Amino acid sequence: MVKKKKYPASRIVIFTMLSVLALSFLYPLFFMFINSFKTKSEYRKSAFAFPESWNFDNYVYMLDQFELLRYFFNTILIAAVSIAIMMLLAIFASYAFARLPFKGRGIVYLLVIGTMFIPAQVTMIPMYQMFSKLHLVNTFTGVILCNIAGGLPGAVLLLTANFRGIPGELIEAGKIDGAGYFKVVRHIIMPMGKATIAINVILSFVGQCNDLFTPMILLQEMDKRTVMVALSSIMSKTSGDQAFQLTGLLLAVIPPLLLYICLQKYLVKGLTVGAIK
Repeated sequence: MVKKKKYPASRIVIFTMLSVLALSFLYPLFFMFINSFKTKSEYRKSAFAFPESWNFDNYVYMLDQFELLRYFFNTILIAAVSIAIMMLLAIFASYAFARLPFKGRGIVYLLVIGTMFIPAQVTMIPMYQMFSKLHLVNTFTGVILCNIAGGLPGAVLLLTANFRGIPGELIEAGKIDGAGYFKVVRHIIMPMGKATIAINVILSFVGQCNDLFTPMILLQEMDKRTVMVALSSIMSKTSGDQAFQLTGLLLAVIPPLLLYICLQKYLVKGLTVGAIK
């Protein structure tokens, strides 16, 4: 006779709490999903019931009439370029702060991290004036530079802490084998820190996809705007059609969600590496 495996009460309580927490995060997605297939009258009749018929008119209208794919392209292009440049700068800067002794390293590091505590609203007016003189207003370049400047300190903070935990023997062994500065970073630092790099990529991408403030200020032409700015304009025009609005919000969630699914194993590894050590 096979004995049933017994689980301790503490494990059952933790599992139950995590399940409730997971459902609380997933329910908004489920709510948006079922209501995106409803008409305006059907939504007002019952927002919590399943749709009477799976109607795709909201999706067709959102993608065709409002050309949402163009705004997706703008958003992903800006985020991809911003993150690529930001991570390249952050990796080399973090390696220098973590492993290269130089005069004033601690002060420079504190100055870089200190910029995280400066609200973006404080710097927006002088930044806009500077970008206006440099003809960077209403350009993707201006938004990309703002994203890099805003995300770089946080990336440096996480990566520096991670690079300090890499055994120095590995770096010294690489130098003995003839690896220079760039080869050490490419073949030792980056592979050892890929979990933290993945965390930075996910957080930066989600933050930039959800950013409404910077693109709204800098991008004046509608064709150049990002998804969130376009959706804010659509929301004001369709204030009475909540089902249509939820369709747009659900579509806006897809790119960050896909990136998270692709990089989730690195995210879990990065969150647990400290506990393993």
